[in-house]
Amino acid sequence: MEKEIKILLIEDNPADADLLQEYLGEVEETAFSITHVETLAEGLEHLSLREADVVLLDLSLPDSRGFETFTTAHARAPRTPIIVLSGLSDEQLAVRAVQEGAQDYLVKGRVDSDLLVRAIHYGIERQRMLVELDGFAHTVSHDLKGPLTAIKVASDTLLRLTSRPTTETTCMDIDEIAVLISRNVDKASALIKDILSLAEAGQVPKEVSEVDVRQVVERVLEEKSGDIREKGVEVAVDEDLGHVIASPTHIYQVFLNLIGNSISHNDSPSPRIEVSCLGRDADGRHRYQVSDNGPGIPPDMIDRIFIPFTSGRAGGTGIGLSIVDKITRVYDGSVTARNEGGACFEFSMMDYRV
Repeated sequence: MEKEIKILLIEDNPADADLLQEYLGEVEETAFSITHVETLAEGLEHLSLREADVVLLDLSLPDSRGFETFTTAHARAPRTPIIVLSGLSDEQLAVRAVQEGAQDYLVKGRVDSDLLVRAIHYGIERQRMLVELDGFAHTVSHDLKGPLTAIKVASDTLLRLTSRPTTETTCMDIDEIAVLISRNVDKASALIKDILSLAEAGQVPKEVSEVDVRQVVERVLEEKSGDIREKGVEVAVDEDLGHVIASPTHIYQVFLNLIGNSISHNDSPSPRIEVSCLGRDADGRHRYQVSDNGPGIPPDMIDRIFIPFTSGRAGGTGIGLSIVDKITRVYDGSVTARNEGGACFEFSMMDYRV
C-alpha cells in the first residue's frame, strides 16, 4: 500500500461530504486520511498547520462564496494542490480557478470513486512538478548565474591584464584569476551534473538485474571512506541487506545520497550511521532505513526536504534527497523522513518488473 494521503475536505453539504468520503473508503490501493470541515475559516486554520497533501474545496461555503473562496485558500497554502468542487451553476468559476492555479475541478453529481482518486493523484503529481519547476528556475537564475557572473568578471579582468606589459605582479594576478575561473567552472559543472541526475532519476530503468544491496552499500562506504575517517564516523550495516531487482545505478544513487547526507549533516562528537534492512511487506515491498545520531532535520524543513533545490543548513543544491524520492517512485515505493535520535530516512521499493 502507498503512503497515506492527507485530504482536507472543505464542504458544508453533509450529503456531498459523506458521498465523497464513501468513494474514498472504497479504495484499497491507497490509504486516505480525511479531515472534514464545513467553513473556509476552519479550512484556513487547518492549512496553517500544513497538514494536507491535497484540498477538496467547495466554492460555496457559509462564510465565503464564488471565486474568492479559491483565491483565499490558494493564498494561504500556495504549494498545496487544490481540487475545486463545483455544481453545474458555478462550473465556469471552477474552470477559472484551474486557470489561476487549482489543479483540477470536479462537478458534483458527476463524480465516482475512480474519477475522484485519479484527480487526487494527478493533482498531487502536477503540483509536485510545478514546485520542482519553480525550484529549477530559481536554481538556474540564481545558483548557476553566480558562477557564470564570476567567470565573466574574471575573464574581462584577464583580458585587461594580458593587454598590458607582463610583470611579476601581473603574472601572479593572472594565476589567481585562472584559479578563480577554474573553481567557478567546477561549481557550475557540478550543479549541471546534479540537475541532469535529477532529470534522469525519474526515468524507467533501461536494464535491471538482481542487485546485492550489501555490495552496493560497501561500494558507497568505500567511496566515502575519506569523509568517514575525517569525521570519525562509526558505521553499522546489517549483515544481510537482501537483493532487489532494479537498476544497480538506481540502488547506488539512493544509498549514495542517503549515506552522504548522514555524513555531511552529522556534527555529533561521536557520529554514527546505521544502514538497516527492515524486511519485506506482505506485498513484496523491500524496506530500508538509513539513520544517524546527528542534530536531526530542522522542523521547518521536514515537510520540504524532498522538494528539489531545497537547501539545508550546509547549503548545497538540495537535489540529493529529491533524487532518492524520484527513484523510489519509479519502483512503486516512497521515502519518508523523521527525527528519531537524529535524522532517520526510511524508504521502500518493489522489485522492478518489465
